[in-house]
Amino acid sequence: LETGRPNDETQTKYGNAGLCNHGEARDWAADVMDNQTKGRGKGRGRANTMERDIHVDKKPGKRSNLKQTRDRKHPQQSNHDANYSKASRPGISTTLGAGVRADDDAKRGEFTESPAERQAFKEFGRNFRQKENISLEAARKYALACLSATNPDLYLPPSTHWRVYLDVADIAKRSNQLDDARSHYRRSCELQPYASQGWLEHSKLEEECGNLSKCANILEEGLQYCSLNESLLIRAVKFYERIGDLRHARQLLARLKHSSVEKSWKTMLEGALLEARAGKYKMARELLKYITFHVPWYGPLYLAHAKLERDYGSPEEAYLIVDKGLKELPRYGPLYFQAFRLCEKEDLSNEDFHLPRTMAIVSRADSISKELLWKVHLEIAQIQERAAIKAVECNPTLNLSSELDSARKSYAKAIMLCPPNLTWKVWLASGRTNVSWDNIDEARALFLRAYDCVSEKSKSTVLLECARLEEFCGDVELARSILCKARNESGKNDWKVWLSSVNLESRCGHRERAIVFAQKALNIHSGTGRLWAALIQLKHEDGELQQMKVLRKALQAVPKSGEVWCEGARIHLNPFSPTFDMNSALRHLTFAARFTPQYGDSFLEHIRLDMIDQWLIPLATPFINTMYNSFLSGGKMQLDDSYQLISLHTRKAAEEIKLQLKEAVPFDKDVLDTSELELRCSSADPNYGHLWFQCRESPIDTAREVIARARLMMTEDFTKYSFIYVAAMVRRAGILMTIYHCDKIITPPDEKCAASAAHEESIIVNIDAIITSRLRAAPLLEEMLFGQLTVDGICADGALTKSSTAQFMAAGPMFVTGIVTSSRTWENLSFSEKRQILFGTDSILN
Repeated sequence: LETGRPNDETQTKYGNAGLCNHGEARDWAADVMDNQTKGRGKGRGRANTMERDIHVDKKPGKRSNLKQTRDRKHPQQSNHDANYSKASRPGISTTLGAGVRADDDAKRGEFTESPAERQAFKEFGRNFRQKENISLEAARKYALACLSATNPDLYLPPSTHWRVYLDVADIAKRSNQLDDARSHYRRSCELQPYASQGWLEHSKLEEECGNLSKCANILEEGLQYCSLNESLLIRAVKFYERIGDLRHARQLLARLKHSSVEKSWKTMLEGALLEARAGKYKMARELLKYITFHVPWYGPLYLAHAKLERDYGSPEEAYLIVDKGLKELPRYGPLYFQAFRLCEKEDLSNEDFHLPRTMAIVSRADSISKELLWKVHLEIAQIQERAAIKAVECNPTLNLSSELDSARKSYAKAIMLCPPNLTWKVWLASGRTNVSWDNIDEARALFLRAYDCVSEKSKSTVLLECARLEEFCGDVELARSILCKARNESGKNDWKVWLSSVNLESRCGHRERAIVFAQKALNIHSGTGRLWAALIQLKHEDGELQQMKVLRKALQAVPKSGEVWCEGARIHLNPFSPTFDMNSALRHLTFAARFTPQYGDSFLEHIRLDMIDQWLIPLATPFINTMYNSFLSGGKMQLDDSYQLISLHTRKAAEEIKLQLKEAVPFDKDVLDTSELELRCSSADPNYGHLWFQCRESPIDTAREVIARARLMMTEDFTKYSFIYVAAMVRRAGILMTIYHCDKIITPPDEKCAASAAHEESIIVNIDAIITSRLRAAPLLEEMLFGQLTVDGICADGALTKSSTAQFMAAGPMFVTGIVTSSRTWENLSFSEKRQILFGTDSILN
């Protein structure tokens, strides 16, 4: 059935590593924490009792004196790392010969450069960049000349040669001379193995080339010399997490028990985040508490801990952590903004639309850095706007204009405190607020005011906002004129002006004009994945084959664009696509989430895949089995006759599933298991995407809340249209049946029978190409479901009328994305939906 689930080999290699027991995660963390508090009790729960065991100066805004206390208790601690590094190198005894020890000492000595050597390399760097501006080849020749003793005027001290080889390797990498880059990286590592830069860059090269085993070997070799190097250790931990080997990643983290927390807390933080991404909430929480206690002066620690608590449904605990961080770091701005979001959510959930808890935090923000005060008032103005809209929704008798008075006052404060070069952002934000209550004239005046004070570099942003406003008002021609001005002024530097033009024409139903704009944009910005994704979607009406042609070009231009990979998955998830394939969709979505985790649509499309997998495959299985039995029990038949058989069973499956859904209880969304998807999505923290914005009601919604809302919307769609997906699965299974059992076909196609060719070792058959070719050559799903229309408009089999058939023949665009309502035309959208699409999809502060 090709469910898209990983096979046994993949599950053994990767899945088991990601599902290892909680005890294994606890071992490395408990060992590390126990080592720091040896003799003070057990490691479990250490963060909760640490404060009463160790006396620390906890004055707000000042760093802890824990480090000095610990250093006084352990005066030999600073030498421990170096001793451990030597002792932990595989194959090297602690009783090394004098020659090996002398060589190690010499390498370490070279790592410390004299002032003259540093000045020489600094001069080289300046000249190297000048040559690089001329050409990469000129820079390469200059660098190699500096390495040759035959050029005494350019020759650099030998202790700096490893750095030069890194620059030469980078030039070779950018010139696509990968073999030369490898040799230069290797030479750099040989000259100075105790420098982590060479190992880091070499491992990145091999991973980007797909040589994962070589990358692992390089990292392991580098860790022999730099066993506790922070950058190299974090890089190795992330690498093993990416390939699913969490056991090895935890083994590397266990090395931290030989290092003090003051020196290893960043790596411990990465380990805590790894456990959070692996679903080990309790262990991640314990580690973050432990690190925060020892490093109270690092603000991002509080943010990471608060995000963990918020994502796992503990907003009160998240607020306590942020509050603790603000007491420790009263001038750290990001903590205030996190507190605003947490308090806003609490106030709105309690229907306290005057935001008492949020405003209490605002009163504490006076100590924030002066350069951030204007952002505080701008953020509060937008919070007050959202609260006013919610208040009017709950009580329609209220006047929205009056409810927005507090937001206007906050905008005024933001304008007074804002630097002159950034006031345009405040004018734009206040203009958007006026759009929310349909005060178009005031919004237009504010947008024009923003245009008067914006810099040349950011003018295109204001023009795009003006174009959205005119489109919102219905003046499409004026919107086109504004976008034309934006393209002429900033089209070469800003791809967003082209994307806005494409979207405008697409919303207006002018697909051909949108395609022209997309193609012109890609001639200038060929490396922009969102433009390629838009073009792929626009090609839907031209058929799946045309979409796949554009997809192949896109992947050649932007192979790491999650938007492009997601569009490939959508092609394979569309039941009306001839190449409907869950396995291919899973591969595309995996790449999409890996390369662009901030793109939320990839995760939401995965919900559609999970629904097909968990809900519809059990429904389709009996029909597929019946079709197989009927095919295998009969005699040989023509290929066209086999298609008639497949059409019969496909239509029967669709009719029976549709009848069952009318009589039985609809799908229960709570039965769907999306826990793993929610974990990955909350770790990635997406922030944009067409479907993502459609399912996100507010910027303060968490990833789990967006997924829950998407599940509800997709459940409604599947209740209506699941028979279409079941029919698509039956069709695909039937066509695969004719390939793998080609001995039952009297006139097989020109290509070799896949089943017999598989036994011929001398012939290699691309089975995927054969399957794709047969799927495209076979009758389409709509032909199998509705038959051929006759001249008088009645189906040849008399089953459906022309109007019914035409209705579903036009249903293909409904399944382009995972939510059917996302394909509605612009005229059918409500006022609030149009405003959300045009003005609720990006942040002015970004």
